[in-house]
Amino acid sequence: MLGFKKFSGYLLIFSLGLCSGCAHRGANVSGELPPIVAAPRADNKPSGNLDVFLIGDTLELFVKEDATLNGSYPVREGGYIVIPRVGRISVVGLSRSDAEAQIKRFLQNTQLTEATVLVERASKQALITNSQGPSAALPKIMIYITGAVPQPGTHFVPLASGRSLGLYEALLITGGLNRLAQEQRIELLRVDSSGQRKRAVFDLRPVRQGLAKDPQVGEGDLIIVPEKVFGF
Repeated sequence: MLGFKKFSGYLLIFSLGLCSGCAHRGANVSGELPPIVAAPRADNKPSGNLDVFLIGDTLELFVKEDATLNGSYPVREGGYIVIPRVGRISVVGLSRSDAEAQIKRFLQNTQLTEATVLVERASKQALITNSQGPSAALPKIMIYITGAVPQPGTHFVPLASGRSLGLYEALLITGGLNRLAQEQRIELLRVDSSGQRKRAVFDLRPVRQGLAKDPQVGEGDLIIVPEKVFGF
């Protein structure tokens, strides 16, 4: 019995030491990330072709021969739209005329003998931001968030001039964390120059307590918030 009490005391001291270390360490737990991608301009369009479909945009489709296909379709993270009865059609990076040709070809191969197709591009960020509001003219950064959060998906976060976006800040702006989120193991993935995703894991508790700098988030970053196992 005495041996058990002694062991419990050592365990308590060891646990307190670990907690004390957690309170003072930096936010970065493991992994190295490539340099961030610069935030886009206020129009959120790439510097090359200014009229191409991007992930997060909405494609408005009009088909003369079959009005049931008409509608607004979001460009999903995989770079495609999904049309009921038709399926997935890749449109990311295509201009309006190229997207029209792509959809026409697909419809004529699967649904219609002849298809007259018109498309328009409506940015998702334009749909979710009040054009008269103070953030309308601000540049926006596009990030992806998944896991134990109330609002997973693609998010366009306005940036004040000359400011960067922090990881903890981005999570707060987009709805925060769920009750079972592991804020000590937030994963951040970023594509490097070779096209590969690099991963780093951050403990955001010191950031929340004001003891560590908020890690910077870049355009196109993916944030994964793991969930506690069995609620612990």
